[in-house]
Amino acid sequence: MCESSVFLERDGVRELVMEEAVQILVEGSNVRIVGLLGEQREICGRIKEVNLTKHQIIIAAE
Repeated sequence: MCESSVFLERDGVRELVMEEAVQILVEGSNVRIVGLLGEQREICGRIKEVNLTKHQIIIAAE
């Protein structure tokens, strides 16, 4: 499967936001994350890193 874990990074500390994310939408200064079962979460920040090997997406808090 192609799901990824999404982390929010603030002051060098990473916090898990969602496991099994299947879609990331950038809408201005917000990032909307959609999970495998359709759950959604919106975060103010920017995508800092996408690591396809580790299935991780890092969002830097703004």
